[in-house]
Amino acid sequence: MGRDSEDLWDALAKSGESLATDEDYEHGYSREVRQDLRRCLAFRTGGELYGLPIGELAEIAKPLPTTPVPRTTEFVIGIGNVRGSVIPIVDLARRLRLPTRPTTNSSRVLIVRSGGESYGLLVDEVHDVLSIAPEAFEPPPGALAGTRAGFIAALARLGGEILIVLDLATLLAPDDFVRVSPTAPRGRT
Repeated sequence: MGRDSEDLWDALAKSGESLATDEDYEHGYSREVRQDLRRCLAFRTGGELYGLPIGELAEIAKPLPTTPVPRTTEFVIGIGNVRGSVIPIVDLARRLRLPTRPTTNSSRVLIVRSGGESYGLLVDEVHDVLSIAPEAFEPPPGALAGTRAGFIAALARLGGEILIVLDLATLLAPDDFVRVSPTAPRGRT
């Protein structure tokens, strides 16, 4: 056994976890691996920690050139071309009415699918894919009101932080993308 292997074994032994030996496995020991963990992509936008179920994510891309689209709401940056598919790109901080930050090297566009359509969500930075136990999730408090409340599918406690899991169907409701024009002035009579 090499020196690195011994250091790892010593570290595991000192961790306080019970360690299975070859003899334990000979007597039918099996290590339980939870099959019910939910996987979420954790990312930051507007200074807050958010998440999406990994199944709703198609890919993570660097910010891409966009073309503005007239008569869309302020949170729609424009449309972008992702390998031949033209998709709307949404500034997630603006959509959630959070403070926006300039695009940096850490900024990413999450390509997601909702309602059979693809969308890009501009976020400040991507953290990690997390495996979270179902019991760590809880519904948003009933007293939570306001614009962002409908966008929240669940909350999960992660150490000292709360992960806000987004509901893409509400967040990307197509009716919210078109700016309602002000009432046209009436003609003279």
